[in-house]
Amino acid sequence: MPPRASRYGAARIALTVQTLGFSAGAFNHGLDFLRFGWRPYRWAPLPAFELYWSALLFLDLAVVVLLASGRIRPGLLLGVAIMVSDVAINILATRLAGFSDFGVALLWQSAFLGFVLGSIGFLWSATKRPAAAD
Repeated sequence: MPPRASRYGAARIALTVQTLGFSAGAFNHGLDFLRFGWRPYRWAPLPAFELYWSALLFLDLAVVVLLASGRIRPGLLLGVAIMVSDVAINILATRLAGFSDFGVALLWQSAFLGFVLGSIGFLWSATKRPAAAD
């Protein structure tokens, strides 16, 4: 397999993993809305956390739409912003309120954050637009 083809295949796999990860996040937040109503995170230690966690349904979906529609770079940037802030806020919530049940979810989120951060450079260069012909 030529190097360009294998690079393209690796980029497709990485984008698929990111799309599935953000889809899972949106699905989980959607379930929370279905189970607990329009304020599923009213127990949050700070009102800003409740607002942020509620917004994640739409933010995660925005990443999925951007990646699936070929707007890779904006999707990558939004994905990094979401994951860095989500893990940071969840760590802070764990410290402020002692949410011990965040443990397993926080491990998965941290691993996904590592993947998102670790793959952005590769995906950014893999989606480089060809130079315009002169």
